[in-house]
Amino acid sequence: MRLFLGVELPTVWREALDRGAAALKKAGVRANFTRRDNYHLTLVFLGETDRTEAAAAALDQVDAPPFALRSASPGCFSKKGGDIWWLGAEPLPGLMAAQRQLEAALREAGFSPERRPYRPHITLARKVRSPAGLEPLTIPGLFPTLETEVNRLTLFSSERVDGVLRYLPLYRAAL
Repeated sequence: MRLFLGVELPTVWREALDRGAAALKKAGVRANFTRRDNYHLTLVFLGETDRTEAAAAALDQVDAPPFALRSASPGCFSKKGGDIWWLGAEPLPGLMAAQRQLEAALREAGFSPERRPYRPHITLARKVRSPAGLEPLTIPGLFPTLETEVNRLTLFSSERVDGVLRYLPLYRAAL
């Protein structure tokens, strides 16, 4: 099973992200856009594992208060075969502390999270092909500033259901 831990986004965020994605499509961007129901903020990606209970137990180890989540500028990761476009999240102290605690709890439980520095973002589209010179930052006002308070963390599975990729919540832990 493919697992990751993260933050479920409120409806107002998912709607704003969907509007931004629609604007990108209208501007001629072709990509595998994230489905509205799948928008989330990943804290730690685990990949293929059958250790669901251990991942949930690590989630319960996080001893952090609810924290603010605020959107930041859009950006992209350059990838061979098509870029990944995303909306950033500000690396506010509460978010970063919860992420570090979760990563430490997972390492203690025997998982091997990625070693690269954590960069909070919400994936908008993969395998992006865009008109020359167009990137997320070149479209002013593409996304409004979004804010919310996060009061729980979620263990997700990534599964194909009826041929559609879905990120399914498996376990939620309150902060």
